[in-house]
Amino acid sequence: MPDSYGNDKHDKTYEVVVNGTPYDLDDEVATYEALGALAFPGHDPAAIFTVAYKNAIAPHGGSGTLVAGESVKVKKKGTSFDVRLTTRS
Repeated sequence: MPDSYGNDKHDKTYEVVVNGTPYDLDDEVATYEALGALAFPGHDPAAIFTVAYKNAIAPHGGSGTLVAGESVKVKKKGTSFDVRLTTRS
């Protein structure tokens, strides 16, 4: 799609859903840490998350889970995440 200057502009955003809320990501890779920040802004630094995903670019039908330090490639549209917060006791 051309911009106001007539240059071709490529849409480089990826539409994902985190806990039922839509977000646009600038990168095709979603990290465990970034998803935790989206789902729970300002969370306790001692918190850990359970992150499950569906419809991603990944083995096993595009579904799975992430742990700290992991990431997954998302599709242009349709990748969804379920992020749950757990605090250490």
